[in-house]
Amino acid sequence: MRCTLFLLFVTLQFSLFAQDKPTEDTLRIIDIAPVTVSASRFEAKNNRLPFAISILNKNQIQRAQAQLSLNESLVALPGVFTLNPDNFSQDLRISIRGFGARAAFGIRGIRLFVDGLPESTPDGQADVDNVDAGALQRLELLRGASAGLYGNASGGVLNLSTEEPSKQSFVETQALAGSFGFQRYQVKTGFMVGKLGVFASASQNQQDGFRAQSAMKQTTLNLKLRYQLSEDAKLSLLFNYGNSPYAQDPGGLTEEQVISDRRQARAANVQFDGGEEVSQGRVGLVFEKQFSAKHRLTARGFVTSRDFANRLAFLGGGWVEFQRNFGGLGVNYLYTSGQYRSQLGLEWNDQRDNRQRYNNESGQRGALTFDQIERFRSVGAFWLNELTLGKKLTLTAATRFDALQLSATDQFLSDGNQSGENNFNRFNPSVGAVFVASKWANVYANLASNFETPTLTELSANPNNLGGFNPDLQPQRSLNYELGTKLLANDRLGFDLALFQINLQDELVPYQLAAAPGRTFFRNAGKSKRRGVEAALNVRIEEGLFLTLNYTFSDFIYQEYEANGVVFTGNAQPAVPRHHFFSILQWAHRSGFFVAGQVRNISSVFVNDANSVTNPGNTLCSVRAGHTFQLGKFWKIEPFAGINNIFGIAYTNNILLNAVGNRFFEPGAAQATYYGGLKLSWRKN
Repeated sequence: MRCTLFLLFVTLQFSLFAQDKPTEDTLRIIDIAPVTVSASRFEAKNNRLPFAISILNKNQIQRAQAQLSLNESLVALPGVFTLNPDNFSQDLRISIRGFGARAAFGIRGIRLFVDGLPESTPDGQADVDNVDAGALQRLELLRGASAGLYGNASGGVLNLSTEEPSKQSFVETQALAGSFGFQRYQVKTGFMVGKLGVFASASQNQQDGFRAQSAMKQTTLNLKLRYQLSEDAKLSLLFNYGNSPYAQDPGGLTEEQVISDRRQARAANVQFDGGEEVSQGRVGLVFEKQFSAKHRLTARGFVTSRDFANRLAFLGGGWVEFQRNFGGLGVNYLYTSGQYRSQLGLEWNDQRDNRQRYNNESGQRGALTFDQIERFRSVGAFWLNELTLGKKLTLTAATRFDALQLSATDQFLSDGNQSGENNFNRFNPSVGAVFVASKWANVYANLASNFETPTLTELSANPNNLGGFNPDLQPQRSLNYELGTKLLANDRLGFDLALFQINLQDELVPYQLAAAPGRTFFRNAGKSKRRGVEAALNVRIEEGLFLTLNYTFSDFIYQEYEANGVVFTGNAQPAVPRHHFFSILQWAHRSGFFVAGQVRNISSVFVNDANSVTNPGNTLCSVRAGHTFQLGKFWKIEPFAGINNIFGIAYTNNILLNAVGNRFFEPGAAQATYYGGLKLSWRKN
């Protein structure tokens, strides 16, 4: 109720102040009109594609935001539920239609791309700890079936684009500070030198954290070089580096411990110094050539190297290290003729993890207990087709074949040789249609199959405590049905509605064992069914005044699931709320003033497969504001500030699924938190 009154109050204030019509140079807030997207591989207006697609522009991602986590942006999208934005040892957990909700750490079931290069590993794991939100120009999210487009994934595609080299040279720097020792510093620049365009950024984030044992520090570098080889050909060099020398893990608490002291860390996490250190670098090349109006070729290649060390809160094998190298090559050929488009593609990717486990001697590395080299190789070929019939109907069909080879070479032979390999071949077709019902309304439908293999980390988490892979773990498969509509009225009102049903087999489910509390293992559930509704409304009330309302309904049920003699059939999938509501009211004035107030409400969430324990629902409110001042001809200065959880609501920041000892909860700050910053920019006109 307090958040509702807060939003009504903000609405009233906006309407009182927003009497003067903004000038043409007022920065846009929301793109209500259709925009061209590329997440579906075919570049097209988002309302002419048979998928549920959401887009955020630079202002929505960056303006007056703390830019500490992608959670700040993703929370505004329908069909998406995020957890764990503040525990940087485990990374942000992103769930789309339930896919990704069960990730032990990082992002699962969703393909993540940055500037056209895969951030997801070939085995399906992704991390955003080296993604700088302050350098992003655009975010595209395709919700739903994606294996027919990109292979090993089930939940969708998160396509991120960093800022582009600018013909108007610019330099921008900013500094932020906030609650619990939060600090952020960033500098970025863009310019052109003849045919060469350059964009570069560097940032550093750090904070002490709300809870004990939750401090972090992170540095990120980005470089984009784009050379115009000719009028119809260009070559891009992309470089990214991220380094986190420490990201502590406070661990999960029981409900009683949360009530007693929600700022405490789990005692074992303090004893064993739970947390991680990680560094990652990536370099890639993208070549684009438009041979004629009908023929276009795109080729890419990249290599990524990641060094990782993680201290888990137990002795035996509680110190984990791996050196990961992965990369790939891909080529796409696009043919366009009149109302028909066809795209052929071939992709090769290879991943090598050199993984060791040692005893965790109270935060010190002990004796070696596990040593294994793991490989994941994939070759994928796809064929996409799009046919437009007249002005009303567009049909799409896609098919993709993936050949996957997984192997484990055991190098710790004192307990025997558990080396082995698994091979999976998957064929995933999909079809879709878009019908233009009127000049302001489209209807779409799609049907697609999906698959998702266990990651190397999930396979190597062998409950028999030996090397090799878990022999009982199988890929997850699903069949997806979707029906939706996209409405647009005079660039003032946009409404999207998506209805979906997903039938799953062998769903990947995490669990813990009492002998290794804090370590996550995986098993397959028999059958599951997910049904849901996603609705999004964007309204331009006045020039510069926008209202967004999102609602997601999730009915995710196990149909056949039994483990260790316990039957979970008929239970709801944990970690996903049945009801999820989000609203944000934003206003930009011609004077340069900007303010936004938002509300997020979720219903209660089950925390285990037995549905015996729930995390209560909550409503969180926040506000942010800033003002851009023009200083002379070239300079601008922008002070800004924000308040999160204005009313100090007690809530859970993260849920540890099926945790041993009922340690399900990682609490968030039950108090208002603050941040403020100053941005200074120079741009040559």
